Amino acid sequence: MIESLILIEGENVQEENLNISLMNAKQVVIGSIIGFGVILHIAANSHDDLSNALLEFAKVINVTGVLTLMLRLSQ
Repeated sequence: MIESLILIEGENVQEENLNISLMNAKQVVIGSIIGFGVILHIAANSHDDLSNALLEFAKVINVTGVLTLMLRLSQ
């Protein structure tokens, strides 16, 4: 399993729009910064699943960027 903290950048990003199906990855909203973005924790089964999840978040309305803050590989 690979875990990541990511920053979803964008003004007026709605947290409920980030609750999307990510196939083999799960996300938890950690917190939002009004007018700037949202920090998420993602747990995925593989690097490919994590990459696909990041691409899906980039497609959400008002998202202007997706930035990886931390990666951790768990055994």
